[in-house]
Amino acid sequence: MIITKTLVRLSILLILGTAAAATANAQPTDAQIKRQLSGPKTISVTLGGPGKREWSTSYKKYIWSRSFTAKERTDDPKVNIIIRGSAAYDIVGGRYQFWRTFISSNEFEGIPNPTADDVRGLIERFGVAKFMGNAYHSRVIGEVESIGLSEEPKFIWHTVNSVSFNVTAVYRERINDIGGSERVSQVFEIRLYRNNISAEWHNMISSARDRTVL
Repeated sequence: MIITKTLVRLSILLILGTAAAATANAQPTDAQIKRQLSGPKTISVTLGGPGKREWSTSYKKYIWSRSFTAKERTDDPKVNIIIRGSAAYDIVGGRYQFWRTFISSNEFEGIPNPTADDVRGLIERFGVAKFMGNAYHSRVIGEVESIGLSEEPKFIWHTVNSVSFNVTAVYRERINDIGGSERVSQVFEIRLYRNNISAEWHNMISSARDRTVL
């Protein structure tokens, strides 16, 4: 009888322990993720496919992430912003703790992103050297083979009057002072500025990003 009671107690403890472990290791639910991504201006949050555990080379740790698309109000009642990115969670002792979001792109409803033709027009207006930055343009050998909107532009609207996106330039680059050169594909992040939503883009800055030797 004593043995039977002991076995029952052990069985109950085992069941409780298993349930606790399952709870601790449970991935965030859709409702939890949406709640953690929402704020006072949030209209909706749509989650992507199943989350995944991955190693972050930037932060040197394992994280669990899931993609999302969120719609939020802006200060202009006629304009909403669409945000795309991923929600990242730390994995600590089998528990998933919300860490931060990584934004991949955003856009304003009713305000179109610059098209490839728009970008070609801006390159003609501002000049190739402005788009590449003088430091990079000064290392070009001959003519730039091509420059235009990247296959993955990654549009980011900072405000309704400022947008960033990527362009890609292909050219031969001088790499030393003894005649060395490489044919490269260089990505530049371009940020445009204007005074109001109806005005033309009046200024821009360029920042070098990914570089690939061809």
